[in-house]
Amino acid sequence: MKKLMLIAFAALACSCFAAAISPPSTAVATRLPDEKQEPYWAGKGFWNRRHAAKLAEIAVGPKEYDCVFVGDSITHNWEGWSDPIDVVKVTRQYEIGKLKFPNGPGRKVWNEMKEKYRLLNLGVGGDSTQHVLWRMENGEMDGYRARCVMLMIGANNYQPAEDVVAGIKACVDKIAEKQPQAKILLSPIFPSKHEASHPRRLFENRVNAAIRLFADGKKVIWVDFNARFLEPDGTLAPEMMPDFLHPLERGYRIWQKAVEPYLVTAESVWIKGAEKEMNAFYGFSATFEAQNGDK
Repeated sequence: MKKLMLIAFAALACSCFAAAISPPSTAVATRLPDEKQEPYWAGKGFWNRRHAAKLAEIAVGPKEYDCVFVGDSITHNWEGWSDPIDVVKVTRQYEIGKLKFPNGPGRKVWNEMKEKYRLLNLGVGGDSTQHVLWRMENGEMDGYRARCVMLMIGANNYQPAEDVVAGIKACVDKIAEKQPQAKILLSPIFPSKHEASHPRRLFENRVNAAIRLFADGKKVIWVDFNARFLEPDGTLAPEMMPDFLHPLERGYRIWQKAVEPYLVTAESVWIKGAEKEMNAFYGFSATFEAQNGDK
């Protein structure tokens, strides 16, 4: 009897220990449920269709990309929603909200960039960190080499801040595993909500302050242009993001301006070229020397 009690206690202790070290849900690869039926949601099965379409695009696409963009609907909106079912549903979302929001507000900018660079868009509307992880583990990071991978994720995560940070770290690590030669361009979660003091904005600020520490200036580069979205008083204008979440074309122009310096081909000019452009863009001296250990 005593021996059985010891065995039971040991088993309980092991299970408690395992639970204590289990990663948060944000860092566990998970499919996005397709059964969401809200009136504003994209067509049933859109997530599977988008994933399948991207695998097909990768299969016939180039074997090397200048940059792969990974994220949620904000990244997805670079090229817009192509499936007819999804276009109808997404358009209805903004009709319900009485917002003037085109399908694919970044499409014009994206097409301009694609004339100069080999780009792949791996953004999917509604994704959180765990869904991005699943897609990267299931083919979307295979079959090609990327010189840069740009990651902006977390806008749909509403777990505790430390769990969201863990999820973003898991995404960074997965990119490094799948594309070891690539520079990872890590962006903060874009600002949302109108007021700078809104609890969600403060939450985003906490997450962003933590994930910034993942950047070493060599493998992982911190690319932060959030201030360009905001008014001088820190508010977010509807002319920039009509729903205070998704940028219009002018927001994608800002993104383009920030990312293009990193897309030059010559590795020798990569940092210095980006430094020059970023200095001109922001109007102050960039900190590439500090990030890269240059003296």
